[in-house]
Amino acid sequence: MSDHHQAVHSQPKSQRYLSSEEYRALLVKDGERRFREWHTAFLKYQKAFLAEMHQRRSG
Repeated sequence: MSDHHQAVHSQPKSQRYLSSEEYRALLVKDGERRFREWHTAFLKYQKAFLAEMHQRRSG
């Protein structure tokens, strides 16, 4: 959780105040990135799980 906060603070301070629309766009972009990371990890886990189940059945 701490590395997420560091990423926010490392942003350049050129825009001190964001409009609500800009802020919303940033949140959406960050949410999409985090979802992709989670989904990639999930698919990898699911693939390994299904392979293990298949081995158990056929083994």
